[in-house]
Amino acid sequence: MVDKQVDVLIVGAGPTGLTLALTLARYGISFEIIDRKTTPSNNSRAIGIQPRTIEVFSRLDVAKEVLDRARTIEKGNLYFSGQWTAKLEFSRLVTPYPFVTLLRQNETEAILEAALNEHGHYVQRGEALVSLTHYPSRVLAHLESDSNRTIEAKYVVAADGANSTIRRMLALPFSGKSFKESWVLADMKAKWNISREEVHIFFSDRGVLEVFPLTDDTIRITGNLASDESFNEAELRELIEQRSHMDVEIDEVEWFSLFRVHNRMVDSFIHNRVILMGDAAHINSPVGGQGMNTGIADSFNLGWKLWLHLKAGAPFRVVDSYRDEREHVARNVLQTTNVATEVLQTTLPVLLPFQALGADVFTRVNLINQKITERIAQLHLSYPGHSRVPFLRVTEGKIFPEIEIIRTDDGLRTKISEVADGRFQVLVLDDDKRDASALYDYLNDHQSFFQIITLSKTSRPFFDQGNELAKSLFMKRGVLVIRPDGYLLHKQRHLRPEALQATMAAWLPSP
Repeated sequence: MVDKQVDVLIVGAGPTGLTLALTLARYGISFEIIDRKTTPSNNSRAIGIQPRTIEVFSRLDVAKEVLDRARTIEKGNLYFSGQWTAKLEFSRLVTPYPFVTLLRQNETEAILEAALNEHGHYVQRGEALVSLTHYPSRVLAHLESDSNRTIEAKYVVAADGANSTIRRMLALPFSGKSFKESWVLADMKAKWNISREEVHIFFSDRGVLEVFPLTDDTIRITGNLASDESFNEAELRELIEQRSHMDVEIDEVEWFSLFRVHNRMVDSFIHNRVILMGDAAHINSPVGGQGMNTGIADSFNLGWKLWLHLKAGAPFRVVDSYRDEREHVARNVLQTTNVATEVLQTTLPVLLPFQALGADVFTRVNLINQKITERIAQLHLSYPGHSRVPFLRVTEGKIFPEIEIIRTDDGLRTKISEVADGRFQVLVLDDDKRDASALYDYLNDHQSFFQIITLSKTSRPFFDQGNELAKSLFMKRGVLVIRPDGYLLHKQRHLRPEALQATMAAWLPSP
């Protein structure tokens, strides 16, 4: 007996599952989100929210609350053998959010869940998935709780973390590696003469030490330990002083944990009507703060594709593109964090001077410094098929820069993401020198899919002052189509509809 029918069942109410739920709620797709835990977690290993994720949150209308509650970091300091050596500059990133945001994961979850509740949806807690029954057009999910029930869904999404129940049910290999060294994590109040507005990373012959200011009073430290090394909370001060070559006085340890680092990934993110995302699909080293951000991006990528497929009747290939695009990104993240972890765990004293020299030289070159921070910020990520022309600012398959447009009514600038409504954003750069009637006929015939924004010196409700945007893009006229997740889908330098129609035919339902 089926107790409830929905389009999507989301298993897991961490940042990944909550982001997908909020996205589906905004599109009016029926879903249920469950979590085996009876209450939200109070602890948080993930704290870093990258600029790209804040851009996503802006499109979900939660960026402001996240930033209001978080600490933003524009600089990262690198030390070798106790000596300050180099600085990473996030303030030069091309984004409205040129900084790393530090906020405990449980607080991020609380913000997402509150936004979800405002849409009339709630996490069903204390419910555990015990089995799945698969059919060609649906899945039956059998749940165990105080009152057992069965949900019928068109798709089941595994957002249930690194120890995913669904991944085990499907007997999917979780290929990759586990690092032999353990890591320590601690949140503490301490007297320590270091800036609470910047991140600090200390390299030493004992290992690495990373320091993140969470509040004016509280810092988080992480560091690697030898594989055969036992460690307890009482040894924290010694570890900090040995690696930083500074004196520190610990007043209170709020949280202490040891963990192992893993880099693993399933072979495919889609198995019939089960879709895996976040840590259920891929886990990586916490170095660089990539894991939670990658899972949130998984959710945002899938959400609008489910809208096109389930609400508008687009073919399954639209949903299936999630597999190709996000597997590509996950492999990139795993490769990058694997190399970064190996470098951080290198403790040979003979190599430290060369590492310090390299860090000093490379970070002094602005272009290299920016490329490093872009990679950390996840602003460099692209999807298969994008143009490989170096230094090309706007190209299909890459994140479209967060441009600002000017509102006609009050003359104030607004970010393109702040006016996004979940549809494809179509920017028409119109110089009024070509007939664009056929283009507008096509766009107006598909208004349920297109948010049409005409930009010229005289357009309304937004305008392009002095054709500033068009000039910055080296386009006199043309069309730019931005996907609901902020990636550029289509670019043309004319106002005829045929090329646009050919691109959109792969995404929209057949007439």
